[in-house]
Amino acid sequence: MQQKSQQKEKNTKDEFSKYEILKDILLEVIEENDPQVKKVFLSLFESLSGDMQNSAELKALFQEISESEHLVGIIKACSLHNIILNIYEEQEQARIASVSRSIAAAYQALEEEGFDKLDCDKVLESIRFYPVFTAHPTESRRRTFLEAHQEITRELEKIENYFYTPDNVLPNKQREIQQSYDNIKYRLHLLWKSHLVRSEKLEVIFELDNLLFIVENSILPSALRVLNQVSNRLNKPLKISPIKLGSWIGGDRDGNPFVTNELMTRVMKMQHELIINTYINEINKLIRELSISIDFSQLNKDLEKSLQKEKAYLNQTSLKLHEREPYRAKLNLIKLKLQNHLLKVNSINDIDFTYQSPKELLEDIDMLIQSLDNTASKRLKSLRNLVLLGGFHLMQLDFREHRDMYLSAVSEVLCLLGYTDSDFSQRHESKKIEILNQALNDPPTNLNRILWDVSPQTRHTLNAFLRVLWAKKAISKDILKSFIVSMTTQASDLLAVLYLAYCSGLWQRGKIKKSESGETIIKEGKAGVFITPLFETIDDLEHAEEILEILTKNEHYKQYLKDSRNAQQIMIGYSDSSKDGGIFTSNYSLYKAISNLVKLESRLGIQFMLFHGKGGSISRGGGQLESALLAFPAGSVGSTLKTTEQGEIISSRYLNPKIAIRSFALTLASLLKKVAHDYFSIHGTDSSLTKTSQNNTTNQSFEAISQHKVDKYLPKLEELSRISYRSYRSLVYDTPNFIEYFKNATPIEFIQNLNLGSRPSKRKDTQKVEDLRAIPWVFAWTQNRSIMPAWYGLGSALNGFDNRELLQECYNDSIFFKTTIDNITQGFIKVDMEIAEEYNEFVEDFGLRQNVWGKISDEYKKTLEWLLIVRNENNLLEKSPDIRDRILARMPNIKALSLLQLELIKKYKSAKYEDLRMRLMEQIHGTIIGIAQGIRNTG
Repeated sequence: MQQKSQQKEKNTKDEFSKYEILKDILLEVIEENDPQVKKVFLSLFESLSGDMQNSAELKALFQEISESEHLVGIIKACSLHNIILNIYEEQEQARIASVSRSIAAAYQALEEEGFDKLDCDKVLESIRFYPVFTAHPTESRRRTFLEAHQEITRELEKIENYFYTPDNVLPNKQREIQQSYDNIKYRLHLLWKSHLVRSEKLEVIFELDNLLFIVENSILPSALRVLNQVSNRLNKPLKISPIKLGSWIGGDRDGNPFVTNELMTRVMKMQHELIINTYINEINKLIRELSISIDFSQLNKDLEKSLQKEKAYLNQTSLKLHEREPYRAKLNLIKLKLQNHLLKVNSINDIDFTYQSPKELLEDIDMLIQSLDNTASKRLKSLRNLVLLGGFHLMQLDFREHRDMYLSAVSEVLCLLGYTDSDFSQRHESKKIEILNQALNDPPTNLNRILWDVSPQTRHTLNAFLRVLWAKKAISKDILKSFIVSMTTQASDLLAVLYLAYCSGLWQRGKIKKSESGETIIKEGKAGVFITPLFETIDDLEHAEEILEILTKNEHYKQYLKDSRNAQQIMIGYSDSSKDGGIFTSNYSLYKAISNLVKLESRLGIQFMLFHGKGGSISRGGGQLESALLAFPAGSVGSTLKTTEQGEIISSRYLNPKIAIRSFALTLASLLKKVAHDYFSIHGTDSSLTKTSQNNTTNQSFEAISQHKVDKYLPKLEELSRISYRSYRSLVYDTPNFIEYFKNATPIEFIQNLNLGSRPSKRKDTQKVEDLRAIPWVFAWTQNRSIMPAWYGLGSALNGFDNRELLQECYNDSIFFKTTIDNITQGFIKVDMEIAEEYNEFVEDFGLRQNVWGKISDEYKKTLEWLLIVRNENNLLEKSPDIRDRILARMPNIKALSLLQLELIKKYKSAKYEDLRMRLMEQIHGTIIGIAQGIRNTG
């Protein structure tokens, strides 16, 4: 082994290759476990890396492999190879992170455009990035594999550092390299011996455990690094964290019966415990470090008073030990208050000497900082930023439920109280609003008093509101902020939730009344939650304006908005709109809806905060977040970007701390540029915003840059959207028995049996596309390699428009159109129509098979032709060679797994007994996971 390591170092003297190192270690592992698998794997890789033609010989080879004893080994070899490709790619991203785009680079770019540094500082202080981590079943890896991924990454970084360290600096260089080499091999060996697929259904609490692992080990320290950078750039303490963390795990119960009130409470407590213990660990370090004596440091008067007031809470040992070390004494008192806060959450009695809010903790930290010099207070300042980031809640939960569940509960309560009969939910919209207005006019009903007078389902909903109220008081007012209404279709959907917030105490209405002397008394209201509509389908997006306009004219909702400081959160769904109308129409409808909401916001005088419900795949709003951000309509971001981070995207963006730092910094940098352009395009510019303001040609609004260029093409984009919509709907909704085709021409049957997440993979057994969940819908088309939802309809639209010069001009000048086309191209290059055609053969109905495949094949050809024309390329992504090479490097592995999957499905369909089917099902699941690793997303 020592000789191999030395030979490896010798062979890589000229060019260090992390990929070659990982590949060599993997081959060693494979050889030691099954030499024949290594031989077949290398042969496959060589064959598929050539012209990629699916010849008869190749088919015969895969049929032979599928029947051999080495089948599982080949699946695992291809899957592990995909994992090391992912690690290598992340390492390359981390390598360029320090020299690529960042907050500093954004400042430089803005200053070159004419923005003044002071104005950039103001924008940087105002922006917020709010990633919300969800447990949608798109992370195909087990935690075992996530941990191995992280450890292999660390060891690979060590090898690179050792490699470039001179021998005289590191005398034991070869031994250190060998140690890291062995550690990587150890991890890969264990993965070889482990199942790729979970054998049990994943519970919600385990989903949280997976997320908390990434949060604790990467997200928190990485976000803190970025906060410290921002604070240093502004050269002053931060007032609010520019990064806020959110989560749906434990709060998202739409379609997930396993998310109970008890589980939600447990999740909130676990998050609270983790962040408080994180602070305690940091304080323990500071207690050891800050041994500063009163003899050498002038004590701040506020700190001195605080110590005198609180020293009785120190035990005698601490009091004597720290009598002349006041900083240690104060830190011990802070630690005690935090420990008491942990006790307070579960205690029925009042706990003395604790914090009521993070603000009080920050005040204590500030007292210490103000009493120390810059050098001595360095780590305290970092702790201060950590508290701004994590609060007492760690991640702010969102509560999401389907509109029908809210309406069902409100209907029963209103019927019980005599406002209506049990047919409330069936009433006309105007009547529902009338009834809700009447109920909201009356004093709120105490929900605790009626809990046992309603059905278990309604009790479950009412209790959820009461649990949230408890958590806001016991843990943190920031523990949960948003009540999201899935599938919002009417104004009454939100008024129903407002009524429950009113009765639970989560909304305390502001009032204006007259005193006996005739003086006007204003009682400020408190809105503890955002009532957030989720507009998902194309139709819902088109009706969003109408719904919001009705609500702002309603006296009760108007008062609620006033109590919310005139802020209205709106969630925009990318998944269902794409399933509903196709990729291009979805993107255009979202762009148009957001543009219209910006205009409505201005007209109504309300501040909209848009929450973008994006998925990992292109067809669900995936792609580069930064480029999507810059393509949003002018004025639509405000100062806050709130977006979901789902499944495998969480690990790809945040598992590696270096990548996490890059992700946070890059998003803030893009947000800085976006908000700066939008703000000054709306408010215009003046002499303070341009270095050459005396030159009239530079003293202009940035509106021409960020808005008018896109507006110029909107009529053309509207036309493209209409053609694309008709083409997509013709296939998916108007083709008879299309669901039958989908169920047979994709491995959806096997995906539904895969233990990916806690949520059921389908709402109900149905023959309607509308009832299919967006994630397994996309996952299935991705696995059959047509990836149809990511591009279908675009080719017909571009072909129907048939004006290459105008389309190329639009691509060059419209940020929205360019971003949409680029994202679709990145998804389209992953398509393998040969594999998809093999899946097509599983459809027994000859007429259906020919009809659907003919449409998909024709649309593919049109899309390929027009993507090349619009992007002015001879080959897809030739102008983005790095992206192209990364994607194509994965294709041999993915093709091998796809061909094996096809053979296994054939065997499964012809299997005569259950034990064989179960064994084949497990093997098919292995190929599904492997392909997902290679393509780097599932749904």
